Amino acid sequence: MKAVQIEKTGSWEVLEYKEVETPVPGPSQVRIKTAAISVNFADIMLRIGTYPTMPPFPAIPGLECSGTIDSVGENIKDLKTGQPVIVFGPNCYAEYVLANTAEVVPVPEGIDLDDAAALTVNYLTAYHMLHSMAGIKKGQTVLVYAAAGGVGTAVIQLSKMGGFTVIGLTSTDEKSAFAQSQGADYIINYKREDVVARVKEITNGSGVDLILNSVAGDTFARDFEVLAPMGQIIWFGFAAGPPEENLVELLQTNFPKSVGIRAFVIYTIAQIRQDLMRHSYEVLFRYLKEGNVKPHIHEQIPLAEAPRAHRLLESGSVTGKLILKP
Repeated sequence: MKAVQIEKTGSWEVLEYKEVETPVPGPSQVRIKTAAISVNFADIMLRIGTYPTMPPFPAIPGLECSGTIDSVGENIKDLKTGQPVIVFGPNCYAEYVLANTAEVVPVPEGIDLDDAAALTVNYLTAYHMLHSMAGIKKGQTVLVYAAAGGVGTAVIQLSKMGGFTVIGLTSTDEKSAFAQSQGADYIINYKREDVVARVKEITNGSGVDLILNSVAGDTFARDFEVLAPMGQIIWFGFAAGPPEENLVELLQTNFPKSVGIRAFVIYTIAQIRQDLMRHSYEVLFRYLKEGNVKPHIHEQIPLAEAPRAHRLLESGSVTGKLILKP
């Protein structure tokens, strides 16, 4: 089969499209012929060597895909060949993927496999940050970084369903227009607007109840400044690197406001709370079928052009999701 493999960390040039051995499922595994493979920032982190849990090399990137089961192990009882599924597991940049049953979710009839592939990481991350982690309520306000990206788009769509006010941070006028088209109530272009002043203007000085920060770097001091009393920050990404501020000092300074900060990664839910994971899949599939959410696919790119997909994602010009097609 064809797959994209990396033998060392580095720039997009280390992504090699090559012939590799087609995997054979073990007794408790299934093999999936991939139809759509999502591109995530985590794939870039793995490629450059900054992902928290690096695999041994050579490695095949990719953390989510959709496709059709074409072979099942002898112990598999609840999955069958020909069944459309989502895979939430490693090695997805390939024509065929092996998965354990816990990593496979059947796709209901009527759902497009490209949409299914785009749904998993982004929409599950958004859903669980809003509901499982924050427990946000109708009428409260969310500030989301990278509002035009995959998770940002999901946060906006899900927030509108929940009755939350959404303030989106973007870097260009094009991204601002896109985020507004998805339903964001307010947009702040952080490159040419004073974020603190604008948030205070929008909220009449009260601040926001929830901040979803996928950037970190030097952003936390500003986040605490615009956080409402009893509000919280959920940190879920490293786009600008690890935090530069002293978090203990920030918490001490903001202690009278009773605010907090939490870290989140969707794999915690996937590995430890599979009951929550299954429930959220059911909810999101229903929302998708009813037309309440719709992943925005920026471009469908041939798997052989994975380097171009990484360059595009790193350029900051992507709105929504990139999909690789084997």
